[in-house]
Amino acid sequence: MEKLKEEKVSESDTIQIPADVLIDIFSRIPAKSIARLRCVSKLWRSIPVLPGFTELFLTKSLPRPRLLFAVVVNGDLLFFSSPQPQNPAYNSCLVATRYKCFPSHHPSVICPPLRGLVFHRGTAGKERVICNPATGESITLPEVKAKCISGENFFGYDPINKQFKVLCKILSRHGGGGANTHRVLTLETGKLIWRRTMECKPHSDRYGEICINGVLYYGAHIKGSCVIVCFDFCSEKFSFVKIHEEMSDGTLINYKGKLGVLLVKHGCEVVLWVLEEDSGKQIWSDKGISVGLSSYGEIGKDIHIVGMTEAGEIVFSPYSQSNPFYLFYFKLESNTFTKVNIHMQGFEEFKDPNISPHIFLDYAENMKRLQVCSEHGCFCKCAS
Repeated sequence: MEKLKEEKVSESDTIQIPADVLIDIFSRIPAKSIARLRCVSKLWRSIPVLPGFTELFLTKSLPRPRLLFAVVVNGDLLFFSSPQPQNPAYNSCLVATRYKCFPSHHPSVICPPLRGLVFHRGTAGKERVICNPATGESITLPEVKAKCISGENFFGYDPINKQFKVLCKILSRHGGGGANTHRVLTLETGKLIWRRTMECKPHSDRYGEICINGVLYYGAHIKGSCVIVCFDFCSEKFSFVKIHEEMSDGTLINYKGKLGVLLVKHGCEVVLWVLEEDSGKQIWSDKGISVGLSSYGEIGKDIHIVGMTEAGEIVFSPYSQSNPFYLFYFKLESNTFTKVNIHMQGFEEFKDPNISPHIFLDYAENMKRLQVCSEHGCFCKCAS
């Protein structure tokens, strides 16, 4: 048998992938794959930090939403993520892989992610952190200096100026919200400082939050009446929308770009209200969606609404589960439930059979760097 002669391929004969093709490939793959590919060469390592790549990657990431799970284990904050199922088969299985751990953050409140970033507040009450699960980076915001008590915090995005912002609600010493006392911090411009907002009626926080097209919505009480507080991150102004008493226990959702409220009534029926514009006035319309949970024995009553996907599917989750756990998707068009099993890869090492993750829908990975410029002490283009 003849021995095959090895042909030496010269460096000039190797096929070079054009830079623009590489950039396009990198913008279409998950963040974990980018982290591995950066080890191939200096050229590949430089692609994620090229000007404009962060925005290109996010643009490609938004149409392919993912599920994000936040779990607190021994005080550490862990994030797991899996592709968000599209028309899944019943009892299909997904694997959620783990991002980098954020040690000793002890979060007490975790806000819904926006454009790939997550804001959370520590149990001590003062520590406010913004993190990027995809890159493993985080920044701690400066302390709010106010004579009154700092209260709830809300995370938002200004789509006009393309800026991330944090709203800190300031409480009076007596526990109520005071006018002209709330603070806003903007990440992208200047130093990280808290600014005063315009005047706002005193109100107490009630439940939930969601940011839609630059407007933050959260439930509250004003003199015993239930309302939805609206804070526009573009104009930084407050407004209020009245709600029915029974809506105060609902889940705020994004319904086709509009504010919606989903509510489980009597533990067995789901109803939906949507905030509509009619001749310049905001009114609640009952969409007449009725989901009879009692007819689906496997679901049971011990579930809560996670939210609604951009595709219009209502997602339910049991309050307490083990790994692997599962979600239920209700398709409005076909009026059917689909069970999706989720296995958190690597969670078994913590030897904790029970798991109660914070579940977020329509998560989009972002390669945005979170670093404060050491020279200027600011979060600006220096860290982009």
